[in-house]
Amino acid sequence: MTDEHAMQRELDQVDAMIAELRGQAQKIRAEVGNREDGPSDPGDVSLLISSAEEQEALVAVLEDRRGKLRERLGLGTEPA
Repeated sequence: MTDEHAMQRELDQVDAMIAELRGQAQKIRAEVGNREDGPSDPGDVSLLISSAEEQEALVAVLEDRRGKLRERLGLGTEPA
């Protein structure tokens, strides 16, 4: 496997992880926003918000990695 193929495969994996983490963070935030169905204990709410923020921080790291991979592949830094 060439370096380009390996980078493309990593880029695909990073894109998939970004999509998954964004979906999870969105689901958590929706759960917090819908207090009728979600947790009402302030400690539980705080834990959920922290979890969403951690996932969003991971997304930021992965987006940076994706930009670097795209640059190395000559695709520009932003996905189409």
